Amino acid sequence: MRSFRSALALRVAVQALALSAVVLVGATVLLRAYLLSSVDSSLRGIAEIEGQTGASKTDDKFTFHTGSVPRAPDDPRPELTPWAQLLVLDGTPEAWSSNLRAPIPVPAQAVAEGRKGKTTFATHDVGGVPVRSVIYPMHQASPLHSGHLLQVTTSLAPMRATMSTFIWLLAGLGLLGTGLAWAAGWAIAGRALKPALEITAEAESIGINELGRRVTENRDLIEFNRMAVAFNALLQRVEQAVTGTRRFTSDASHELRAPLTVLRGELELALTRPRSAADYEDVIRRCLDEVLRLVRLADDMLTLTRVEGGVVGSKRAAVDLDDVVARSVTRKAALAENRGVAVSLSGTAGTVLGDADLLLRAVDSLLEHAIMASPREGRVRLELADGNGRYLQVTDSGPGIGGDEVSGVFQRFYRSNRPRSASEESGLGLAIARAVALSHGGTFEYVGNDPGASFRLCIPSV
Repeated sequence: MRSFRSALALRVAVQALALSAVVLVGATVLLRAYLLSSVDSSLRGIAEIEGQTGASKTDDKFTFHTGSVPRAPDDPRPELTPWAQLLVLDGTPEAWSSNLRAPIPVPAQAVAEGRKGKTTFATHDVGGVPVRSVIYPMHQASPLHSGHLLQVTTSLAPMRATMSTFIWLLAGLGLLGTGLAWAAGWAIAGRALKPALEITAEAESIGINELGRRVTENRDLIEFNRMAVAFNALLQRVEQAVTGTRRFTSDASHELRAPLTVLRGELELALTRPRSAADYEDVIRRCLDEVLRLVRLADDMLTLTRVEGGVVGSKRAAVDLDDVVARSVTRKAALAENRGVAVSLSGTAGTVLGDADLLLRAVDSLLEHAIMASPREGRVRLELADGNGRYLQVTDSGPGIGGDEVSGVFQRFYRSNRPRSASEESGLGLAIARAVALSHGGTFEYVGNDPGASFRLCIPSV
């Protein structure tokens, strides 16, 4: 895994190197064109001067002068001395300057252009040395010399040496610039990443028992401020999740301990002395009740966890909320009869988009809570309506919820102020109903006391 700092510095260096290469190529092309243009201009000037001064005014004789193409045997840089030779139209050398011992090669294509009366330049080799030649039609100097061409040649070695020096110098500067760009990229990346590294260091120092701590929010740079704010929001959610999990574990342990203690007591008591078959049967029935209570509690805990975790409830279809509520009333009829509670259903809601099984589970939990909260000979009212979404309002006839209980009414294992012996609930009914509502994009809220507690489950319509 690469460091972002080194990756950024490397990217800056590569871009600087690429830019240097482009500049090097472009500058080399421009310099070559400029130098070649200067050489051509010099060759043309020498050819014009030599043609004017060397051509006879009375006949087609030609004499080379040392002014333009001097003999320089002691010149330490003989490549700077131009050479010249007089050609007939077919390109055959007729005479040459005194600094030449023998004719030099003639560029055939340039000669062909010269015969057409054009001054032409060409690059070719003389003894393995690159040279530049100009073919100058002599009729431009004198009509008497229309049958001759003047070739002036100079070595390109000085130009090549200049270009080589320039390329090496520019390449060295490019490599130096690349190194400086890498160093600058490294320094800038380090400075730019400093707030992020500080946030990371603070986050790494937060232990599992210090989830209440938060990272420092940068007030100068908006990007890192947003990062810190988002990180703090994540820490808050993690803190809430961990705290909720710890509370849930503690509550679940407490809830599981009660039936397990009863089971242990019943079984130990049954083993203290011999009993009749009827006594054993009575003990087994009481133990079975506690086992069923444990099963119910485990089932409700699993349902709540899966709904809140999004494991279930993702499938959506058109569901008739009226039908779901009617099925729930039928399923809980026996419980209501045993408790001596009357259940009434009124109104109509219509179709919602949701998971029919989860909605039924939510209504079951809400209805069961209302039945268990109502006294004997009490009444539970269910009202369906279609307003801002389809909703079900359930009102029991119990003592209602006190002002000090409203804040915790939706917590897990909530039982209001009713004695635990008066209820066979798991204490998760309201929490399940709320989790199902939220998973469907709806709401579940405590409305008030009328006279008993009234809750409203609202699900968005199709």
